[in-house]
Amino acid sequence: MMSLKTKILIFILFVSVSLFAQSRTNLEMINMLVDSSASSISSQITDSNIEYNLEYQTIAEYSALNNRIENSLVRNAIKVSLDNSKNKISYSISQASVTYSDLFKDGIVGGYLLERKFILQGEYTIKNLSSVLNANTFYYTALDTIPYENINFVENNSLPFTKGAVPSEPFFPSMLEPIVAITAVVITVVLFFTVRSN
Repeated sequence: MMSLKTKILIFILFVSVSLFAQSRTNLEMINMLVDSSASSISSQITDSNIEYNLEYQTIAEYSALNNRIENSLVRNAIKVSLDNSKNKISYSISQASVTYSDLFKDGIVGGYLLERKFILQGEYTIKNLSSVLNANTFYYTALDTIPYENINFVENNSLPFTKGAVPSEPFFPSMLEPIVAITAVVITVVLFFTVRSN
């Protein structure tokens, strides 16, 4: 018999493995790309004592990412002013999207996997009252693979840019698996009784 402590330890390990196995959501992945753009902006600012007013030029569809860019800039030691400062960072996202590739099998008996590709594209301008100090575009991508059954978990229905066209599950391979499994069981049973009768 296992002790109570052993059972609790096994339960905790099982839960922690389950949590780590979950895929990151599409929003989390796009937020990581926003963080990369904030790092790029902060690398262009040498004086960390200057405060900047953040101007969002992003279209309404991506406005949910505005707080993320502000937080990312602050985490990168940029002082963001809530008042109208003479120094400004103008930030614009022209594309934030996810696309899915075709499904593929994880081995012979494994589940279906789906490759995700994320794109974040836009531009920024750092300026004061008299001049544009720096301006550049950014284009970031990320690729990863998730289990097909996680698709409902990773997308956010209230944010259209976190959704993509999902390829449908192939019909014939999904029919073939039960047939192969049943055939294997039948052959095993026949062999068992054949060998036993001899």
